[in-house]
Amino acid sequence: MPELPEVETVRLRLQNLLIGQTIKQVTVNHQKSFIGEPTKIKGAKIIKVSRKAKLIQLHLSNDLNLLIHLKMTGQLIYLDGKVKIGGGHPTADWVKELPGDHTRVVFSFQSGAKLFFNDMRIFGWIKLLTHDQVQQEYQAYGPDAIDPELNTHYLFNKLRYRTITIKQAIMINEIVGGVGNIYASEALFEAGIDPRKSSKNLSQKEVEILVKQVKKVIKDGIKYGGTTFDGKFVDVDGLAGKFQEKLKVYGREGEKCYQCGGEVKKVQLGNRGSYFCETCQT
Repeated sequence: MPELPEVETVRLRLQNLLIGQTIKQVTVNHQKSFIGEPTKIKGAKIIKVSRKAKLIQLHLSNDLNLLIHLKMTGQLIYLDGKVKIGGGHPTADWVKELPGDHTRVVFSFQSGAKLFFNDMRIFGWIKLLTHDQVQQEYQAYGPDAIDPELNTHYLFNKLRYRTITIKQAIMINEIVGGVGNIYASEALFEAGIDPRKSSKNLSQKEVEILVKQVKKVIKDGIKYGGTTFDGKFVDVDGLAGKFQEKLKVYGREGEKCYQCGGEVKKVQLGNRGSYFCETCQT
């Protein structure tokens, strides 16, 4: 599933290409994927591309917005005949001719360029919303992992009465926006905190270290373009990320810990695989 760094990478790659584009037509191939009336944005210009947690927002000139959630298998790919760029979940749609079997929505621009929303599992969505409706959607999210609002005081107070594990807690969007399984595992390793530890048992000092490491791994993820695990697509120019080469514990069950030489373990927490080193994380 694309996490905050992957979504931010998509935003960064697309913003300069999309800003100033005028929407000529919206083709909806699957009704579940587009919520709203597409004819309302015909002739509207994209004036800004922003992000909150794992949501991408396209701000339009007619005071409407397109809010996009890639969910598990979503992709956004821009194509203009010369440039093919974007990102999201790595599937063959990255390299196949578009539109493809998994293309759910196509935005055609007056310039001749197109933006494809592909989604193999059809969990993702695009919503056409007013400014007020966008803010209502955002109410469900805490501060982004890289926002200044995520600090020791804030997170300590959010955790102090919670009995769930710290790994599960930092993946709750209402607490921290945008931290998924990969980056939660990596941040907890860097902070030296056992993912199984009860949230309420973290000291203020541990929370301080955790906040610092969450921000670090998220920023590093953005720096390297996110993670791409499918070996068929790791070298696809303009789409794949490189952060998978920097992972310390995620996906390394049974391998040696880079820090102490011990064995990386895997446990299930909240139905998600959690990777950690019992020696380095207490």
